[in-house]
This record gives sequence, C-alpha cells and structure tokens, in this order.
Amino acid sequence: MLAWRSTIVLLAGALLWGASRNAVAQAAQGPEVPVTVAQLLRIGQGLDWDGTLQPVRQSTLAAQTQARVLAVKIRAGDRVRAGQVLVSLDNREAAAGVNQANAQEAQVQAALDEARAANARSKRLLQQGFISQAAMDAADAQLRQAEAQRTQAGAGSTLRQLASSYSTLVAPYDGVVTAVMVEQGDLAAPGRPLVELHGSERLRAVVYVPASVALALGPQPQVAVLLPAAVGTVARRLEGAAATVVPSADPSSATVELRVDLPAAESRQFLPGQRIKVQTSGVAEAMLVIPRAALLVRGELQAVYVAAPERFVLRAVRLGRDLGERVEVLAGLREGEKIAIDPVRAGLSHARPANGQAAK
Repeated sequence: MLAWRSTIVLLAGALLWGASRNAVAQAAQGPEVPVTVAQLLRIGQGLDWDGTLQPVRQSTLAAQTQARVLAVKIRAGDRVRAGQVLVSLDNREAAAGVNQANAQEAQVQAALDEARAANARSKRLLQQGFISQAAMDAADAQLRQAEAQRTQAGAGSTLRQLASSYSTLVAPYDGVVTAVMVEQGDLAAPGRPLVELHGSERLRAVVYVPASVALALGPQPQVAVLLPAAVGTVARRLEGAAATVVPSADPSSATVELRVDLPAAESRQFLPGQRIKVQTSGVAEAMLVIPRAALLVRGELQAVYVAAPERFVLRAVRLGRDLGERVEVLAGLREGEKIAIDPVRAGLSHARPANGQAAK
C-alpha cells in the first residue's frame, strides 16, 4: 500500500515538472502577434466652386447702317422667334438706292441685248464677205464689254438690296430679349448696340478655377452640379455632367474658365445670372495608411512594431491626416511592410509574428 502511494506521488511530481517546463519554454518563446500590411490608399479630393448660369447662345445686335429709328417692337423680357422684327429703321435712302440700281441694271441689260444682236449680224456679214475680220473682232469686244457691265450692274443691285435689308433688325434665333438700348427717334449708327438677346433653350454653368486645378482636371472632366432650389425645397444634384476647360488662363487672376452645359430640360427651369455650385472630383491621391490600432503612442513618441524574422522591431513614424479607423503615414514606413496589429503584445519579451506572417 505504501509503495502504491509512493508511485502516485512520483507520477504527480513528474507531471507537474513537465507542465512547468512547458510553461517556461512557452514564456521564453513569447506570444504570437498577428500582423497587417502598410498599403497605399488612393482617394480623390472633391472641390466646390461657385459660379453663375449663362446662356449658351447670347448676342448683342448692332446697327449696320446709319438711319433714324422708326419703331422699337420689343421690350426687355419678351420672348421672340427667329426672323421676328425687333427694330425698324428709316429705309427711304436705301430704298431709293435700290430703285436706282434696278434702273441702271435694266439700262445695262438693254445695252447687252443690243450688243448681242449686233454681234450676230456681224458674224453673218463676215461669212458673206461684207465685213473684215477686224470689224468682227471689234464686235466681239463690244459684246464682252456689255457683258461685263451687266455683271457689274447686277453686283451693284445686290449690294443696294443688302444695304436696304439693314434697315430691319431681326432675331437670329428663338430667345429672350435681355436689354433694349435704343428708343424711337434715336439715330442708329454702324456698330451701335441696339438689342441684347440670349437663347432660351440652353444654359451653362461657368466657374473659374486656378490654373493648377484646371491642368489636373484635364480638357473634359466629369463634374457634379448643385442646381439652384426654390425657397423651401431641397437643392438637386446633377451627377456626371460633362465639362469643358477653356484652354486659356486669365493673366491677371491666373484662373481658367470651366463650362458645364446643362440639359435642355434643366435649362428651362432657371434664369441666366443665377448662382450655382460646381463640384470637381479632383485628382486621385495616393497615401500610405495603417490601422489606428497598430499605432503605439507614448507621450510624443508615435511608433509601430515592424515584423522581422522571429521578432518585432520598434520604429518611429511621422503621421499625416486622420482617416478615422486608419491614419496616414508620412515617413518611417514603406508600402508592403508588415506591422503588428496589437502593439502592446508585440512589445512583450520574445514576441514574434504569427505563423506564416513573418517578414521575408
């Protein structure tokens, strides 16, 4: 009985000794800590720009002749159709010129008809031997001269008719009158503005961005437009609008014009001059990021544990922007390096990367 008890005691002692030995071995080996990889994150920087709505087509109609204004048939705000008469000028002088040109053209036409008949008679007489070749050549010359005079008279008549048409100012397209700068009785002169008109079917958003931003956007970027909203309503957002960057910078402000054409359905709901906001997506930017949980902060020290073969190495890092659960690393790490997810455990003695996650 005593021998049996002695055997049990010895066996228990052996088991306790083996367990303690394994615990010491594990403590000497240290804990295994999972690791993660420092990676590049590409993000786009969105920027908002204030601009105004402008008509795609807008014109300042000016006088092309000097004449007294007889009638102004529109007012600011009127909608007009293409070809509609806007302003009438005194065309008596132009009409007289047209009559004079028509009379001169008829006179020259009669002279041409006579020259053609004389030329035909000369050809018959030449064949019969009654006139010389020199007389025939003179008849041909007179016919060519009469034809040239007829062409000249026709051109003069066309010019007179064109000048007469300048006495009526018509709308070049469907639109809205935005300003009338003349009154009945005024004297119109060549180049003097009379009416401002803009097309009512299409509007565009116009903003001015720095030249550096315009170069980064490219010639035809995709933008979003925040459309104006009436009082008490929510502003609507137009996504994926096609924009055009005008390839010229203002030397005084160093800005570039950015144009965004609105669809016709949207254009009809707004007025030129309204304020509008355009949002550009910007250029994708690459930054090196790590999980915030992997960061060790001790006073002014900011560091991470970098995985090395069978151990961790503490390395100081310089941080950038706060991205919530992640943080930007400006210096101290390279893309692809492995770091400990749990910096507290990685700082324990003999801590090592988890199996298969050690740095190569």
